[in-house]
Amino acid sequence: MSESLHERFIQKLEAQYGPWEKATSRFGSATFGRIAKDLCISASQFSKLIYGTATEGMYTRSIRNIERLMLEQQVAHQRDEALSHWKKAMALLQRRQKVFRWLVMAFALLVLLLGGLVAYLWLNGSLTDSAKPGATWSHPLAPYFDREFNAAYDSPFLKESEVQEYCPCSAYEGRWSLSAPYKLPLPGNKRPGVYYLGKSADVRMKCSKSDTANAGKGNVLVAYEYLINEIWVDTEQTPLSPTYFDKSEKIFTPAFDSLSFEHNPQFKKVATIHSFFIDKFEIYPDSITRKGEPCGRFATDIDQELVRTYEIDLKNVLRDVLGDLNKTDCNSSPNPYCDPNDLQEGESTISFDCQYTIKSENLGFGGGYPYRKGFRLEQQSYSDNLTCSCE
Repeated sequence: MSESLHERFIQKLEAQYGPWEKATSRFGSATFGRIAKDLCISASQFSKLIYGTATEGMYTRSIRNIERLMLEQQVAHQRDEALSHWKKAMALLQRRQKVFRWLVMAFALLVLLLGGLVAYLWLNGSLTDSAKPGATWSHPLAPYFDREFNAAYDSPFLKESEVQEYCPCSAYEGRWSLSAPYKLPLPGNKRPGVYYLGKSADVRMKCSKSDTANAGKGNVLVAYEYLINEIWVDTEQTPLSPTYFDKSEKIFTPAFDSLSFEHNPQFKKVATIHSFFIDKFEIYPDSITRKGEPCGRFATDIDQELVRTYEIDLKNVLRDVLGDLNKTDCNSSPNPYCDPNDLQEGESTISFDCQYTIKSENLGFGGGYPYRKGFRLEQQSYSDNLTCSCE
């Protein structure tokens, strides 16, 4: 963690609340508890931030939250000034002619409306950054998962009074992402050279309170996964084997592992695929299992010329080829977080080794295409001490 981030955090606090009074654990007249509440974080997280043990991500988010508080106060001050001017204008209007009175009133109301609009747009745009993944589309369930803790809504995450009861899955609740892109050939097309690129995933995980028959209470997670995938075509239509796949070993070659579609002019992007499906994770002391159920997908940014030239049946890709990909068998993942307190934002991952085949048939070589899909923890809903034992 950069020392400058800690210093900047302290400077922002002093600018907002006043000098740090270490003897009384205050900034100006504001207690640590009040400030933690303003920043929408727990007291333990605030202590980490104050004493320099927090992560860079925690400092970045907290500094951003302080800046938002300062901007909100500035907007409120501007609103109050506008209201004061409006009241003075009203007094003046009573002594002026009717036409002039309405002109001044319209101007004052315009000032108020603009100030209110700025505040409204800012506050409604201040949902967590996870709801804005930088694309046109955001996670479909973001309004349900990602509001501020004190907003008027019922969060799907566990209440603090429930987290020990549903340990260890309570530690996994929050926002996850795709830990690394992965790529696969897409069979079932008229010509070779069509590929799938798993680009990114925006995932919300929550504990299941009902479907716990196999793993037991506190060991089942439900995940809502929104994926951005891409379809690429090899313009030279190179046969997959032997250049990119070794049929005898049933593994991809180093040439395929190092292949970057984006940086190789031989490959052209055909379309972007948006997918949504529901995962079920079962957590055991030594392993984690995952099963996925697709909930639909659609294509955007389609290059119709490439589709025609290389005879790519996008409907077949969406319905059958990618449909089979979502039904692939994946091995259990070793569980390195038997103690759920070991989970760390931005660092902890769970990965699954999978085999992709077409329905019940193999791909002509007695096996499937291997790939690995992993998830990285980006933001925990609850990160304080959990007391369930590691057995």
